[in-house]
Amino acid sequence: MAMATFDTLKFANTLKAAGVPDKQAEAQAVAFAEVIQLNLKDLVTKDDLAATSKDMRHEMKEIEQRLAAKIDGVVTELKAENVSVRADMRILRWMIGATASGVVILIGMLARLLFSRGGI
Repeated sequence: MAMATFDTLKFANTLKAAGVPDKQAEAQAVAFAEVIQLNLKDLVTKDDLAATSKDMRHEMKEIEQRLAAKIDGVVTELKAENVSVRADMRILRWMIGATASGVVILIGMLARLLFSRGGI
């Protein structure tokens, strides 16, 4: 990581030229240099951002792959459920048809029984 340089001598001389006493100008230059050093050590660089961006792209790719796999699993489950529902519907249609046929036959038998005896 490239560090910015701070010229403490130039800073102190600028303060002295403005009328600040020598000792005070030198102390301020040293203190200011320390503040700058502390603040710059945690400063994010372009390289840091590039590495983070690369890591994020990699993580996003992994998330995308996991999500695609889950979606594929859900699609497979839905297809299996669809097959099951269709089979159940076929059975229900057969049962309704058989029941309706049985009712028609039963009504016919009852009508024949009633009309053959001369009941109605």
